[in-house]
Amino acid sequence: MGLYDRDYGRDDQNPYQTSWDRVQKPRSMTVTLIIINVVIFLISMLFVDNGSNGGESFDILRAFGFVPMTLLEPWMWWQFLTYGFFHDLNSIWHIVFNMAMLYVFGRMVEARMGGAEFLRFYLISIIVGGFIGAITGLATNGMPATAEASEAIPTIGASGGVLALVVMFACYYPQQELFLWGIVKMKAWVLAALCVGMDLLGSLYTLSGGETSTAFTVHLAGAGFALAYHYGHWNFRWLNSTTAPDIRGRMRQRSRRMKLKLHDPDKKLRKEADEADRLLAKIHQHGEESLTSSERKLLERYSRRQREKRNQ
Repeated sequence: MGLYDRDYGRDDQNPYQTSWDRVQKPRSMTVTLIIINVVIFLISMLFVDNGSNGGESFDILRAFGFVPMTLLEPWMWWQFLTYGFFHDLNSIWHIVFNMAMLYVFGRMVEARMGGAEFLRFYLISIIVGGFIGAITGLATNGMPATAEASEAIPTIGASGGVLALVVMFACYYPQQELFLWGIVKMKAWVLAALCVGMDLLGSLYTLSGGETSTAFTVHLAGAGFALAYHYGHWNFRWLNSTTAPDIRGRMRQRSRRMKLKLHDPDKKLRKEADEADRLLAKIHQHGEESLTSSERKLLERYSRRQREKRNQ
């Protein structure tokens, strides 16, 4: 089977353009995210403390990563997004592995979702992973003392968002065959299940008191978010700021329609005619003396209006 013959390589609207053509454009969100991550990684290396300066150095990872106590500090919740763009400075393989996975799976998911929705999905999966990671961190370790909180190792890395993309790819193309490490051949759904299973075992180990530097619960939160997004038929197009004018326009149109209905003279005349018919039937059955003063005035007003209409 050729590369462009695969289900994710076709474009129904333009048979001569493939998803591979689209995702390699300069405006690819996947490539943009990779560039941002790499640039931030290089900038972060400037803040590595090699012991040359006598004073305390600025810890950029602690500034932009989150710790469990961040959950109790709403003014610091922006860290639940920024942590996903910082990586371990002691090992280049952390960012290399995440960016390789982002490139492989992100391009195909972006081609399926569209660039704007892909970006919203990726960022929200990082935020969800951050909140869940902080919640499980507090649940596992309890409320730390102030000194312990300041020494807590911050959570960083794009792994939660990347695993969300792996799971989404498996949801879109479950039977697509992939090569793990370029050697082991397996279907996409098997790879996703393997990744989730390993993170699940790691999470159980962590929750049982084991110590690890890997944020397994953040990964699982990203995977769970992807499954909810797919099977819940979610989309976040309503977060697009360009739709706000349309919403305001629709609200104005609806308001104008409501005002027209409230001031509809024909509706008022129809209601008055129905009431006059009811009063005439009442006179026929019980006589004119059965009418109240307000009913007499309404009937007189209706009769006068009918005479004026005939005289026009």
